[in-house]
Amino acid sequence: MTFDQIETFYLIATLGTYRKAAEKLNATQSTLSARITQLETLLGVTLFDRSGHRVALTPAGRQFLVYAERILQLRAEALRAIGGSEVRGIFRIGAADTMAVTVLPGFLSKLREAHPDATFELTVQPSHALLDELLGRHIDLAFMVGPVSNADIVSLPFCRCPMSLVAAPELGLAGQVPADALAAHEIFTFDRQTRPYHRLRQHLNETGRGQLRLSPVNSLQTVVLLTEKGLGLGAVPSAVVAEQLAAGSLTQVQSDIDLPEIEFCVAYPVGPETTAPAAVGALALEHLGALPANNSIKFIDQD
Repeated sequence: MTFDQIETFYLIATLGTYRKAAEKLNATQSTLSARITQLETLLGVTLFDRSGHRVALTPAGRQFLVYAERILQLRAEALRAIGGSEVRGIFRIGAADTMAVTVLPGFLSKLREAHPDATFELTVQPSHALLDELLGRHIDLAFMVGPVSNADIVSLPFCRCPMSLVAAPELGLAGQVPADALAAHEIFTFDRQTRPYHRLRQHLNETGRGQLRLSPVNSLQTVVLLTEKGLGLGAVPSAVVAEQLAAGSLTQVQSDIDLPEIEFCVAYPVGPETTAPAAVGALALEHLGALPANNSIKFIDQD
C-alpha cells in the first residue's frame, strides 16, 4: 500500500469523480484507476460503486476512508515534525483582486523566505470562483471575500478594507459633492457577480441613492485606469488607490455616501492534509498584524 494509492482514494472519495481527482493530482484517469485497482486487490474489497455517473463509496470504502484520513494526517504531522518546513512542492494560492494588489506582493516575499523549498503559484479570480477552486481542491488556500459559510472550508477572519470614491482631478469634484452631481457620472466598481458589487448596490438602494450608475468591471486595475482617464468615478477599496491618491493622479470625492467596508478571510479546504495551508494562513495573519497601522487595511483581531 502506497501513499499515492491512499491519496488517490481519498481525493476520489471526497471530490466524487475520477476526473476531478486526476486534475488535482495532475495525472491521467487511467493512472488513478490503476492505483485504485491495486489498492482494492491488496485490501480484498471493492471500495467504489462505479455504476452511476459519480463514484460512490461502498460500505468497505466508507470504512477505509476513516483510516485514509488518519494516515494522510499522520504523514503531514511527520513531515512537519521531522522534515522541517510544512510547505513543500507546489503550493497554489488564490486571491481576490483587492488582496492581489495590496497584501499579496509583500506577503509572497515573506512566504518564499520562510519556505525556500516550495514553489508558489498564484491565481487571481473573483471570490465566488475561488470558492469553487477550493472545493475542487485546485488551489490550496485563498484570500477572498468572507466569511465563507461552508462545512468543507476553514475560514479565518483576515482584514477589512474601507472603500473610497475617487476621481481624476480634471473632473473638478474636489470638496463636498452632492448626490445629484455624482449622478452625472458613471461609477466604475467591482464585477456584477461579486459580493462587494451587490452590497454596494443594495447600500445605494437602501440609502436612496439607487439612481447612481454603477458600471461593473472585472478588474480593479482597469477600474483605476478608467478613473485616472477621467471616464468616470471609481468606487474601490482605499488600499487599491493609495499610491494614486498620494501621487495626485486621483483625488478622493467627499460625499454623504458611506460606502460599506469589505471583509476578507483566509480560507482552505477541510481535510487530513491541512498542515501546509494552516501554516501559510498563520504566516499571513502574522504578516498582516506586523504591518504599520493604517486606515486602508484593518487587521481583524482573531480573538
